[in-house]
Amino acid sequence: MSTISSKEKNMLLIGLVVVLYGIAAFCYKVQMPNWKRENKTRLSVEKELADKRALIAARAEWKSEYDTIREFMPVFPYEKDMDTHWLRVMEATATEHELSITRRQSLKEEEVGDVYELPIDCKDWEGSLESLLKFLHQLSIQEGAMLDMRKLYIKPTTKPGTLKGTFTLYCAYMRGN
Repeated sequence: MSTISSKEKNMLLIGLVVVLYGIAAFCYKVQMPNWKRENKTRLSVEKELADKRALIAARAEWKSEYDTIREFMPVFPYEKDMDTHWLRVMEATATEHELSITRRQSLKEEEVGDVYELPIDCKDWEGSLESLLKFLHQLSIQEGAMLDMRKLYIKPTTKPGTLKGTFTLYCAYMRGN
């Protein structure tokens, strides 16, 4: 039996190290997309956590603002049909300010905490810029109502001075006795 010389041992050791580095490089190349994806996930979770911590830290401020606004929130009985009520309020305000709303539909009532929201989707309205502004202003100061316009699309018509478009009006209220 022949013995392995120290030169051959060194060559064998160098070969083994090169093979190990090759395996490590291959594993690195295969795992790199997974690490990048996990890093993005980690960063988004950290951002979400920081946002939630900021909300928790501002709880007293939000509670104070909520208590102030809650006084102005209208309260209706559970059995009252709210879509009819809010459609009537919106129609009266639109008629008062010469804004024509031809297609409207109330969507599903949503409960957000102890506040209810009823979205009203107006698919077609027409009027002047002045009538639209007066309508929006009147909705914002409406007594006994918390109304919020979240989507508003405006485009000109062929008639001079007339606009048309769509909007979604959110009506906020509380239920109780």
